[in-house]
Amino acid sequence: MGREVKRVALDFNWPLEKVWSGFLNPHYKACPHCRAGYSASYDAISKHINKLMWDSDVTKDASGATITTFLCGRSPRRSFMGHDSLDAWAAVKKLGELAGLPKEWSTCAYCNGDGVDPANKEAYDAWQPTEPPEGEGYQIWETVSEGSPISPAFATPEELARYMAGKQWGADDGSSYETWLKFITGPGWAPSMIMDENGIHTGPEAAL
Repeated sequence: MGREVKRVALDFNWPLEKVWSGFLNPHYKACPHCRAGYSASYDAISKHINKLMWDSDVTKDASGATITTFLCGRSPRRSFMGHDSLDAWAAVKKLGELAGLPKEWSTCAYCNGDGVDPANKEAYDAWQPTEPPEGEGYQIWETVSEGSPISPAFATPEELARYMAGKQWGADDGSSYETWLKFITGPGWAPSMIMDENGIHTGPEAAL
């Protein structure tokens, strides 16, 4: 999930920040009996576990941190935000194991955890995404969602790099023209941002 360079037609004019229609499965219909494939029991328990794992008063206390570490299998990352959503998921799974529940307890029995209405499943699985029209243009896309353009299409990497370096908001704010140009002509993909011991970095900076 992050930033990606796509080669598109120069006259490609899809609205910025809007998911490309070719990446949206028209056959998707949510399962009427669950949320995203999880069982009602899992959903109910996870609400309480999320609160516990993300409560800084708990995770900064030695006893609290010991309990949350036991549940998820790793200590809070104090330099960042404590536990994360992956830790919360692991903690709920751990509770299920301690209770002796079968592995499938956390999934919706109606859709088998797919989160898709079984009546639409065959058409949903058969659908294939379509890329935007290829061409000589250079364009930056976000891949945090299904995928949408976050820049116009430009004829050269230099023009695109100048546009991206001029953005003054969001995850792309702060990367230089030189960084963007290296990214566009080099790796062509990066996460939105990365946090390490030196702070927060935009994806293009971290990818180089």
